[in-house]
Amino acid sequence: MQVLASFLCGLIFGAGLLISGMTDPQKVLGFLDLFGAWDATLAFVMAGAVAVAASGFALARRRAAPAFSPRFVWPDRNDIDAPLVGGAI
Repeated sequence: MQVLASFLCGLIFGAGLLISGMTDPQKVLGFLDLFGAWDATLAFVMAGAVAVAASGFALARRRAAPAFSPRFVWPDRNDIDAPLVGGAI
């Protein structure tokens, strides 16, 4: 059941990329061209994805247990260290 749920999530993610046009390399290159003809549509797609994910995490935090797993596996570290900053840069 967990494999099926993962497959469906990936399918929905891929469909979202197709619908938003983010599978077009010219669209992605337009977003990365900051000093030329910058195309901000990818930023709106990312903002929408963050909003959906944030609401999903908020709903998941309220549940006692996940649907397809015996327990939640949340991150247990919240400190910011040098490797994290270096990797982000």
